[in-house]
Amino acid sequence: MDSVAVEGFVKIGLAGQPNTGKSTLFNRLTGAKQHVGNWPGKTVEQKSGIFHFNHKKYSLVDLPGTYSLTANSAEELIARDFIISDEVDMIITMVDTSQLERSMYLLSEMVGMNVPIIGVLNMIDVAKEQGKVINIEKLQEKLGIPIVPMVAAKGEGVESLLEKVQIIEANEKILHTDTMVKIYKDVFKEAFNDIMKILPDGGIGNCSRGWLGIRLLENDRQIVDLVKEKVTKDEWEMIHSIIKRNTDGPLKAANCRYAWIESVLDGVFTKKREYSLKRIGFDKLSTHRIFGKPIAVFMMILGFIASMMIAMPFMMGIGSILPKISLTLRNILLDKGISNWIVSLLTEAVVPSVSMAILMGVFIAGVVFIFGFMEDVGYMARVAYVFDTTMNNIGLHGKSIMPFVTSFGCNMAGITGSRVIDSWKQRLLTITTSMVVPCAAMWGVIGLVGSLFFGVNAIWVIVALFICSIFHIIFTSWIFRTKFIKEEDGTGLIMELPPYHKPNWKGIFVHVWSKMKDVMKKAFVVIVGVSVIMWALSYTSDGNIENSPIYAIGKTVEPIASFLGLDWRLFIALIVSIMSKEGALGVLSMLFGVGTGISSFSGIMISGAVQFDQTALSTVMLASVSKASALAFMFAYYFNIPCMAAIASVNAETHSLKWTIKIVSYYMVSALVIGGIVYRIGTMIF
Repeated sequence: MDSVAVEGFVKIGLAGQPNTGKSTLFNRLTGAKQHVGNWPGKTVEQKSGIFHFNHKKYSLVDLPGTYSLTANSAEELIARDFIISDEVDMIITMVDTSQLERSMYLLSEMVGMNVPIIGVLNMIDVAKEQGKVINIEKLQEKLGIPIVPMVAAKGEGVESLLEKVQIIEANEKILHTDTMVKIYKDVFKEAFNDIMKILPDGGIGNCSRGWLGIRLLENDRQIVDLVKEKVTKDEWEMIHSIIKRNTDGPLKAANCRYAWIESVLDGVFTKKREYSLKRIGFDKLSTHRIFGKPIAVFMMILGFIASMMIAMPFMMGIGSILPKISLTLRNILLDKGISNWIVSLLTEAVVPSVSMAILMGVFIAGVVFIFGFMEDVGYMARVAYVFDTTMNNIGLHGKSIMPFVTSFGCNMAGITGSRVIDSWKQRLLTITTSMVVPCAAMWGVIGLVGSLFFGVNAIWVIVALFICSIFHIIFTSWIFRTKFIKEEDGTGLIMELPPYHKPNWKGIFVHVWSKMKDVMKKAFVVIVGVSVIMWALSYTSDGNIENSPIYAIGKTVEPIASFLGLDWRLFIALIVSIMSKEGALGVLSMLFGVGTGISSFSGIMISGAVQFDQTALSTVMLASVSKASALAFMFAYYFNIPCMAAIASVNAETHSLKWTIKIVSYYMVSALVIGGIVYRIGTMIF
């Protein structure tokens, strides 16, 4: 591919069902020249990039992976609206050749769209291994569009695709419609003919009469609204009466498309021998009714450990030099006579938070690499298969089990791991509910406070926390999918088990780099911003917390906090612990007057440089905090936002500040409500 660009570019949409190799081709064409954001007005992720060929610049938009264009979900609606819009110059449609009949359904829905299309038969090597033979020339003749056989993982066929792109720039090729229209007429009979007579001869925009007619007979809500605006009142009344008479339109339309696929493949697609996917060994066990689930959980844990092994050397290296950097910088600045507050700001907020953003990016890289590998080879589809029924009971996707399991180690890993889920709605639900799962970092505080106030009975408190977690997940899933996420209703989950195949290492590494860069950029803003704000609220020149703004805030809200069972110190510790769960003990020691060595909460939470006597902390807490208040704090702390890194991960994965604020607010409010309820129960017990 040539790297020289000239003025002007062609905008191409890349469409395909999940697991057809769409992302592999996108990464191979665009490399690191990618941008990730949101579709305008939607929270569904948009990936776009650029590539060059023969001195020409091309813009490639990776459309959401979708099984159809029926527009029952946000992904389907976005893909369809983009394809029929004026902003697209051509569409590349990916088809999995190893599962040709099923994978061509998306292409069948593009018949009647007046937009140039190139069909890519990916995984042609797998199809050959299965004894399948495709007559490419005859298929091109039947469809009327260029067809490119490809093995995207190896880069085979990519150059041919680029040549076809240039050819149809000059000589546009759209899908032949005659066969499909004939099938529609045979199945829908007078209804299709009648509706065709009413619609404009040239269709509307990039949509032909036939395409619009079948969408109307399916009662497609968006197309109904579009046509209603373009025809007269009398014409619409006639169309509406036809739609009402065809209540089984969607089923008939689907049968028409399968009949079209069968007619297209007749004489084009042959099998030299019978082939069946041999599901033996590990694959047989991984989808077993009994053994599949424990194997999946084990693989998730193994994946998390592998992620940590990749990231840990970098994290330990950065973590070991951070105190030296801060100390050296502190000494240099003090020697130069810089004010103490500037020194504190730089060494206790800015430098540590920048380091945390880097550490977060490194950790995310490990997670994305390992679980991207598992997704790429086809294993994650098996996880979804074995857990689909279980997770569906609480309104989640089968793949949601992966973020749940890894969240026990780190919620940041769970949130990032949600990207293996194709549906935006299911991904957002998984991100939200996985934050209930307790990460490893919080157990230091839970263990100390629990054993301090309840002794051996602390085990029953932990059991209660886990039981409440289950109800919290169920309630959170329900409230978000019924009250908050209204942009898609969904029609159920489509499950498939793609064949195992070799990973595309280049694509995985490109994805890792792109994701790490995107996360670090967003995490930097969130983490540094929050750290500086927390520093400003908690910094005191004399180390006396009672002279800080956050003390004044705590005393102001103390009446409300007391109603929830928390004195001002526990309330502030709860709020500040959002920065870092493991740093909460340092905050408590400062608030209860037994911590020394640092002058701001941001320094405590990020660098953990505070020194305190655990015995002294235990003594003062027992003397000033009741058992009911301690219980309320434990529950509120347990169900509060996991940490600042988790917030940054939510922002990076949703690409939406609105959703990040909504999720954070929900957890903060629900944690306080749960703590207040537990406090009332505690006062009756103790």
